[in-house]
Amino acid sequence: MKNAVKWSSVALAVAMANGLIATQAVAQGEGFVEGASATLSNRTGYFNRDFRNNAAGQSKAEETATGFVLDFRSGYTQGNIGLGADVMALAGIKLDSGRGRAGTGLLPIDNDGSVPDEYSEIRGAVKANIAGDTVLRYGFHMLENPILNYEDSRLLPSHYFGYSITNTSIDGLMLEAGRMTDRGDMDGSSQFDGPYRHSSLNIDHDKVTYLGGTYAFTDNLSASLYTSKSEDLWKRHYAGLTHVWDFGNGLDLTTDLSHYQTSDDSPAAAVNADTGLPADYDNKATSLAFTLGAGFHDFTVAYQRMGGDAGFAYDDYSIYLANSVQVVDFNAKDERSWQARYDYDLEGVGIPGLTFMTRYIKGNNIDAPAGVSDSRWERDTEIRYTLQSGFFQGIDLVWRNATVRQDSLLDGGDIDENRLYASYTWNLL
Repeated sequence: MKNAVKWSSVALAVAMANGLIATQAVAQGEGFVEGASATLSNRTGYFNRDFRNNAAGQSKAEETATGFVLDFRSGYTQGNIGLGADVMALAGIKLDSGRGRAGTGLLPIDNDGSVPDEYSEIRGAVKANIAGDTVLRYGFHMLENPILNYEDSRLLPSHYFGYSITNTSIDGLMLEAGRMTDRGDMDGSSQFDGPYRHSSLNIDHDKVTYLGGTYAFTDNLSASLYTSKSEDLWKRHYAGLTHVWDFGNGLDLTTDLSHYQTSDDSPAAAVNADTGLPADYDNKATSLAFTLGAGFHDFTVAYQRMGGDAGFAYDDYSIYLANSVQVVDFNAKDERSWQARYDYDLEGVGIPGLTFMTRYIKGNNIDAPAGVSDSRWERDTEIRYTLQSGFFQGIDLVWRNATVRQDSLLDGGDIDENRLYASYTWNLL
């Protein structure tokens, strides 16, 4: 097992950030410092996933942990080419876990099945801003696009390492391209030789090249186009369209259309590590969602369908599909799924900071083996409250509940899940 970086990493990150500020303030003027920011975030989470039919080989996954993220982002030095540097330190501490209960995604698992008491890492990046509209970056990335989108649904945020360029020189148009060569997972498992890193042929899932952008035709209409390639796995294209129709009087209708087309680019001998079958990434995935906003209420309906020779395969990053939800992504081969969702902001009844969400997703038509049910469903509920005043102002409390009913051979079988999180962020700079 690769040893985790200890808590001295956090102190080192602070020292690096302070040293960068001091050096640049003297050498380059005020631009580097004036645009700088630094935050320290903490999240404590309890995660319980009950496998109702023991499909995962264990009765439940249950862990509690607390994590810290120190995030320093510099400004740019003055001039036509401004230089900067970012540093991010992440650390997680086990509060409760054990053999037979691990696997929640809060904590990494070593190849012997053990869970470390703590884990941490430091990531850095250098960046250059050219003429105010082009940014070059090398190092860690918190990407947010339809191909690579960092996740923050467990203890610590996932992140990528590589190089990229972003351009906004044309009004309304954002273009970006890059190549990511490594990924830091939400549970820190990139530091360990655990089970989530590679396929059975040691194909590297992390090397992804992408090119694309988004254009806003108007304030209410935008479109996105992307193309990408994951080395020895797939080639993937994405097209998306978002439109907001404002009816006035607090009433609006948002339409989101997303389409992925993936072609198989894996070696002929490649094997899917999850199924043991020959790898196949050929897929067409489409979703269409309508959200009616009425004051403090939002009502959403969505439809999603899979086509091609396989389901939609992806590896630990978000996808821009409407029915990719808390537990299930409804992305099996030939699957069709429908969603109904309701959101309410309780500021409407005089309780600012409190929000409620519930949704139900039904999937069917799965290309399943004989004797395996071709349908499933998931029901989710989320209650979130951010304290608005007093000594604890700014603390964010979240409860997420999910119920999944599906065949035992699909994505872990029947699942009942609860997640509880308490988060707070200090602004240091």
